[in-house]
Amino acid sequence: MTITESEKARRRALLKTHYDVENGHDLNGIMATFSSDGEMLYNRIPFTDPKSIRDAHILIGFSGTDGALEDLQNCIDAEHFTEDEIIVEGRLCGKHVGEFLGFAATGRNVELPFVAFYHFDKTDKLISERVVMNLGVLVASG
Repeated sequence: MTITESEKARRRALLKTHYDVENGHDLNGIMATFSSDGEMLYNRIPFTDPKSIRDAHILIGFSGTDGALEDLQNCIDAEHFTEDEIIVEGRLCGKHVGEFLGFAATGRNVELPFVAFYHFDKTDKLISERVVMNLGVLVASG
C-alpha cells in the first residue's frame, strides 16, 4: 500500500508534537500524546500502562529532574514510513548523571543512537512507541 502525502504529513505532525514535549521535558504533555491503552517498548522492556510509561520517561530524564540523563534532546536524523508507522533514526543527546539500566553515571555528555517505530491511531494518539537504543556509550571508560 502506498502511503499518501497527507498521511505522511499527519504522522510527521504528530511525531513533532511528541518530540516537542519530550524535548521540552513536559511530562504531562508527553503523556497527552499517548492513548489511554498505549504502550512503549524500550530495548525490549515493555511499559504497558500510563503509569509505567510515565515512570520510564522520568527514569530516562524527560521530566527535567532526577533522571539518569539531563538536558535531554531527541534529534531526528532520518524518517521512514511503513503502512502503519513512522520510523525514526535518531539520537538522544544529554548528560549521563545517574544510574540507568545498570550503567553507572559517567558525568559525560552522550549521544545514544536509536531507531524508533511510532504508531498513531485514527484519533491522533500514540498507541505504540518501540525504541531500540544503543547504550554502549554509557560504559564508563578508564
